[in-house]
Amino acid sequence: MKRIQWKSFLMICFILVVIVIALMFHRNIMQQDNKLDTWLGGFKYEEIVPHPSGELNYYTDYYITIWKHHNQYYAAVEGSGWQLDTWELAYVSGDDKMIEIISLQTLPGDSMYGRHERYDKGEMLVRLERDGEKIITEWGGMDHHTEASDAVRGDFFQQVK
Repeated sequence: MKRIQWKSFLMICFILVVIVIALMFHRNIMQQDNKLDTWLGGFKYEEIVPHPSGELNYYTDYYITIWKHHNQYYAAVEGSGWQLDTWELAYVSGDDKMIEIISLQTLPGDSMYGRHERYDKGEMLVRLERDGEKIITEWGGMDHHTEASDAVRGDFFQQVK
């Protein structure tokens, strides 16, 4: 009789330990996900590229919208203007300090939609990193037309509310 009670006691202790570990693991995952919440919203970059004649400028606007759906983070990446008409669905990974926006698929409204994907699935389009009040951008597969074409890292995007 005592042996059965002892086994029952050990089984209850084991179940409680498993439940506590599962709750701690779940809490850790939820805290990690919530770190990305600081990136929710919109980010904008407006680029002006002077025409070689000096008489006019080319304009390009980039807009990234980040949202959360079922504890997953997604981004719509839109670019319009000179030699650019893009709209891409992407997923977001990272933490409260740095995120990568990674291509999922080209969306209707993109000039290449229906012909082929603008970016490879899984391609890193852009990385955003917080540096105090600044958001440092590292360009990936996403095009940009800065005067210094080798400027792949710098202070480009600003968060808009």
